[in-house]
Amino acid sequence: MGLDSWVGSVDLTTPAGELLQKLVAALPTDRHFTITVFGSAPLQINIDDEDLNQYVKRAGLAQGEADFYIQVCSGLNFRTSPHWANRAKSISLGHCTIRFPHPIDILIAKLNRMDEKDFEAFRVVIRKTGHPTEAELIHELQMAVDLFRPGFDEEQGHDMANNCRRLWPVIFGREIDPRTEIIAPALQKRREGYGEPTRDYKQELRDAVASYGKSG
Repeated sequence: MGLDSWVGSVDLTTPAGELLQKLVAALPTDRHFTITVFGSAPLQINIDDEDLNQYVKRAGLAQGEADFYIQVCSGLNFRTSPHWANRAKSISLGHCTIRFPHPIDILIAKLNRMDEKDFEAFRVVIRKTGHPTEAELIHELQMAVDLFRPGFDEEQGHDMANNCRRLWPVIFGREIDPRTEIIAPALQKRREGYGEPTRDYKQELRDAVASYGKSG
């Protein structure tokens, strides 16, 4: 699957790009910053670098201070494929390195929540690029199968499986069973990678016992 084929160039003339340039201009030049941009830009930009808060507020770029604003948060908020960093695009902007995750990783992260604007993000990306196809998204979600694990008791629940069930009829026009089409095949691949048996011997034993009982 050629993910590179549907990534456009970085356009800093957009509102989001201009906002990034304002941020870079507001940062002290005595150190180098590496900033990861994610979220629904240009409606909103999330910046992964907690140290930036003071500079964002000082420049008047925080939420409530501008129509297009910057929200500084932890990288823990970006729950997506473990492969995201390897396929992110980086550019140099002044004394900063700006990293833009691939659109597929932005979309996967949105499956943790799936508000109406997140459905719209899928529509917009598919309309502009023709991707992700259904097969591409299933493959990428299989590669990020651990996102489907239950959340901690202390955090708000992120039901990836249910959000996939909500997304599929809207975007791909059919129902999906995430357990059989995403989770089970991914775990099967993982077992094969560990060299574990691919046959379910316990189930075969139960079937044999049941068959023996019927024949007797």
